[in-house]
Amino acid sequence: MKAGIATIAFRNYDVFTALDMAGQVGFAGVEIWGKPPHTPEGVDEEHLRRIKDRARSNGLKIPIFGSYVNPSWPEFEEKSAQAIKIAGRLAAKIIRIWAGNKEPHEADESLWIQTAKALKEFALRAEDNGLTLAAEMHSGTLCLTPEGAMRLLEMADAPNLKLNYQVGDFADSNVERDIAMIGDHIAMIHAQNFKFSSCRPGTLIRSLISEGLVNYDTVLSALAKRGFDGYVEVEFLKDEEISEDAMLDSLKKDAQYLLELTAKHTNR
Repeated sequence: MKAGIATIAFRNYDVFTALDMAGQVGFAGVEIWGKPPHTPEGVDEEHLRRIKDRARSNGLKIPIFGSYVNPSWPEFEEKSAQAIKIAGRLAAKIIRIWAGNKEPHEADESLWIQTAKALKEFALRAEDNGLTLAAEMHSGTLCLTPEGAMRLLEMADAPNLKLNYQVGDFADSNVERDIAMIGDHIAMIHAQNFKFSSCRPGTLIRSLISEGLVNYDTVLSALAKRGFDGYVEVEFLKDEEISEDAMLDSLKKDAQYLLELTAKHTNR
């Protein structure tokens, strides 16, 4: 396993500053945020070359391109083709994608069929380029729940269509159950954490990854038993709204925690 960070965590900075900060705290790699200003619209060859060069100078790999490509888009074909090109220019091996625009309990059969068919075709094109697709388990998509994610993967029936695992409900998580269901299909992990506010009962507030309701030691232990060797990435940082110093302190602590944890669960 390897510790990394998604550059969306630095969305208030340009991508080159983001890469510098990621390198300074010792991450192994970064997921490049697939929105401006980190990734311009279209395929900007020069910008992508500069990203790749800056990552290399910081000792960073770019394992993942964090796209927002979604079969629910009218421009899906164009954007999926662009994502394959961008991943190639960055030397990324995974494209993060999105699965439809409704949650499992809201979706009718036609959405399941259309999404599965589109992602299967995308996966076939990605496979020709040596790429894996990872559908983010996110609200507003068919992959919000493990059950929804598994249904979509089974319908699509594409070996290189995997999952970007992240906890869906921090107040009532069951990561061991999640991983028992989908663990063999996880290509990458977004790590963030929350705890209950002491001032506002019932309200969740962002915490350090090491201090929240989800025990990531448990998550990685369960995945290590299944042979997972991908990236575990910080997605957002605690206290970014307070000050840059507070955000940088969170960055250092989250990096240290994930670096130690991934080392612990590698080659067990």
